Amino acid sequence: MGTPIARPDFTLTDTHGRPFDFRRETEGKVALLFFGYTNCPDVCPLHMANIAAVLAKMSFDDRDAIRTIFVTTDPARDTPGVLRAWLDQFDPTFVGLTGTADEVDRIQLALGLRPAQREAAAAGADSGEYFVGHAAQVIAFGRDGPARLIYPFGIRQTDWANDLPLLARGTMPRASPAATPTADDGALQPDPDVTAGDLVVSRVVVPVPSTAERTSLYLRVRNRGDVADTLVAIQTDAAGAATLHDQRMVGSSMVMEPLDAPFVIPALGEAWLAPGGAHGMLEPMLRPLGAGDHVAVSLTFARGGVVGTRAIVVPYARLESVLGAPAVRAPAAGRDDATGTR
Repeated sequence: MGTPIARPDFTLTDTHGRPFDFRRETEGKVALLFFGYTNCPDVCPLHMANIAAVLAKMSFDDRDAIRTIFVTTDPARDTPGVLRAWLDQFDPTFVGLTGTADEVDRIQLALGLRPAQREAAAAGADSGEYFVGHAAQVIAFGRDGPARLIYPFGIRQTDWANDLPLLARGTMPRASPAATPTADDGALQPDPDVTAGDLVVSRVVVPVPSTAERTSLYLRVRNRGDVADTLVAIQTDAAGAATLHDQRMVGSSMVMEPLDAPFVIPALGEAWLAPGGAHGMLEPMLRPLGAGDHVAVSLTFARGGVVGTRAIVVPYARLESVLGAPAVRAPAAGRDDATGTR
């Protein structure tokens, strides 16, 4: 950050119903502050899972110097119980906070963030089924008080693994090593590539749902032909519907909405359904999914026809290693578009 952000002074309610004074409770600690909501199937669980995976490998002293604070931008649905159960999937030490929409808006504005916005439910959907556009970055306040680092969506576990121990010891990280896929133990691997004409479908992955209602679908499609093709439909045996959605930056918020343009696989090129960009949305879920399960997937292409394959179900913390480096997309840097600089 060119100009550090002062540690804010606010009080919200934690998941045990107690007041949580942010400045007092995090004094002398690294505070990772994030605004999100539990029904998010993409940005929020991936951030939380990656941080949790790195913290679990750190020493007790380093881990004890860090507080991860998740402020809900959807207080209507994220009751204290819902928020606690969701965070416990990642790390039971993560602090969940809730307050009125006005209170949370004021905090976001004070930090230079665009307040979260509830998006209209899709046509024909229940009015309680909606997404929330919200800031996609984690603000890292140092042990000395202010924040000098903002971590945009797309930050990888290698970045967190480089930076968090340094921050815990009061050292300012200056650069992270080049992003590389997280090492995988081989236990969870996608099915072999499926070829249909000029198309090759690979890396088909579904994260373990963080809520009972929905999850995402990610994959890579390569086109070996000299004519572009288009993905026009997705079907699975795990959800009532599968639709294409996209993530885009609006001010300082990541907004999720139905994809409003064809999903094109360029001639002699490739396209990804990936976190932070275009992705499949599976909802409502028809059955529970656990790590290692498989989901039957049918993809319909305008030229290539119907392609059948299977998705491997993996925890969010393993998404990077199974998908590979190109899959997690980070928005362009710059605080005006919600990412800040490192």
